[in-house]
Amino acid sequence: MKMQACFSKLMYRPWQAGAMLGLLPLLIASAVQAAEFSVADNQISGSLDTTLSYGAMWRVQGRDEDNIDDINTDDGNRNFDTGLVSEVYKATSDLSAKYENYGLFMRGTAYYDTQIMDKRNDYYNTTDGVVRPSQSFPQDDHFTEDTRHIAGRKAELLDAYLYGNWDVGEQPLSAKVGKQVINWGEGVFYRGGVSTINPLDAAKFHLPGSELKEVLVPVEALSFNFGLSDNLSMETFYQWKWQETRLDPVGTYFSETDLFADGGNTAYTTEPTLAPILAAYSQVAQFGLVGNGPFGPNAFLDPATGTFKVANIGPDIEADDSGQFGVAFRYVAESLNSTEFGAYFVNYHAKEPQVAVDLRGYDGVDLATLGAFLPPQAVPGVAILDVASNAQARRDYVEDIRMYGFSFNTTLGDASVSGEIAYRPNAPISISATDDLLGDLLTQGVFGLTNLADGSVPGDQACAAVAGKQLCRAGLFENYERAETFNVSLSTIYNFGPLLSFDSLFGVAEIASQHIRGSSLEYTAFDGSVRKFASAADKAYADPQNGDSDQISRDSYGYTLLLSGSWNDVFAGIKLSPYVVFQDDFQGNSDRTGNFIEGRKAHTLGIDASYLNSFEVGLQYTEYYGAGKNNSTRDRDNASLTAKYSF
Repeated sequence: MKMQACFSKLMYRPWQAGAMLGLLPLLIASAVQAAEFSVADNQISGSLDTTLSYGAMWRVQGRDEDNIDDINTDDGNRNFDTGLVSEVYKATSDLSAKYENYGLFMRGTAYYDTQIMDKRNDYYNTTDGVVRPSQSFPQDDHFTEDTRHIAGRKAELLDAYLYGNWDVGEQPLSAKVGKQVINWGEGVFYRGGVSTINPLDAAKFHLPGSELKEVLVPVEALSFNFGLSDNLSMETFYQWKWQETRLDPVGTYFSETDLFADGGNTAYTTEPTLAPILAAYSQVAQFGLVGNGPFGPNAFLDPATGTFKVANIGPDIEADDSGQFGVAFRYVAESLNSTEFGAYFVNYHAKEPQVAVDLRGYDGVDLATLGAFLPPQAVPGVAILDVASNAQARRDYVEDIRMYGFSFNTTLGDASVSGEIAYRPNAPISISATDDLLGDLLTQGVFGLTNLADGSVPGDQACAAVAGKQLCRAGLFENYERAETFNVSLSTIYNFGPLLSFDSLFGVAEIASQHIRGSSLEYTAFDGSVRKFASAADKAYADPQNGDSDQISRDSYGYTLLLSGSWNDVFAGIKLSPYVVFQDDFQGNSDRTGNFIEGRKAHTLGIDASYLNSFEVGLQYTEYYGAGKNNSTRDRDNASLTAKYSF
């Protein structure tokens, strides 16, 4: 059986902007008493399942002051003191209907978070004494409109598809058309394996009380499943709509980037030594003597602290809607204990973004004119700032990634054992950490210096060395390289049966890894130094505290353990289900959009109480630790309470 089908919640790690260490337990799904109906003399039958829920999450650990020192990653941490960080009211309904061998399925959800919509945040309550602009500047204690729209209040249609079942000869054929989730492979806890077809919703995942069915984003597709023989089947799909993974919006509790998630608009830097140059820039900017003009009405320019805008956040470079398709074959080997083998091919577009720097449309600087207004020693610095203020940083979604996969699942006694390998010959791997990417451009400022001798405006050949490539005026720089990757996982579910006073007890274990080949994973920086590619920690060489050990590894590994039990009918139909989850990235750092940061750990303790499969209350505590400064969730420990009523 497929492991995903056993569970109602999934732990996953989206791109680094959601911590990718979000931790929720895997729990066995409970049966729901649906409202059934029939019409047209019982020719059409169906059901309506509705779940109403309340969820609250509290921050139980104060901010680590060392974890709010990066101006481009700190909004989510600064915005919340200890105490309530999320309070969500939510409704989700499933509608299914069937006529003969045809059917319809639809799912919709709506939620409202009072802490995002009705409260000011705690941005100004930090104790480090540093005043920095947020992405909501100048209203730093407010959430951005994008954040409010995505994390605060939303109603949307999730699944919406028609299906049919037929017999072709003696073999079954089924088809679906519409918004649907296509979940291939045998992975349980980790991304990057065979299951790459649908994006994830990190914002919804981190709402207390969310379930797997609300986290996987359905996408418009046509899919078929055809039985070729009694033991062999084929599945295929074509998507005609691309969607990205929805990262935690800027400023929400689990957000870890202020730039490349919804709500981000400006990249800043803080460098006190630049104060004199900033003062000079502010003098000439008001006369329109630099590049394409001054920063803008809401820009932050503070010569006293050296804080200023490095780049605007431009529109996404989205992938095309067409060109995503795949095929899978499954074979059940009866002679091998009915082991099921799977083989897969998928051509898809990236759901998690890379970073691009866009200078198209930048006019350059007239250095001769600047020289008439400024001391000669100030002209190069002002030109550098002008390049930065006119750069656009953009989320870049890479197209036509190929995935070849293999999987198996079988049973050994009371254990279900499965594994998979996903090979990508052309996976995009980030080159430079975000701060190095923008910092190297800022440091060189060649667009203002190239033709300093004659004072002319630099031509299109004025270039900077960024991440081992050339970024030229009016050019677009894409911060990735294609490489070969192998993602491997092995997992087991073991049913212990009645044990240790439990009526039932089961465990889940998965070990996963990433292996990168086909690239040196190094680049030569503008200063001649050799740097390693960025890791999932996204730590820049610009910070002298960071080094090679913080960057990407060729091989990285992690594992997750879950143990869950249940006591049935403890009192008048009440069932108690305690659980514990432990997660450990025990070796190596993945690429920037990968799963692992060496030394990072997390554990969750929780208990659910359900009454007659219709009412459920849950308590949960999660702690994050390990990996030092590379673990940006190390101070996000939390406790949550959820209550659900299904009918």
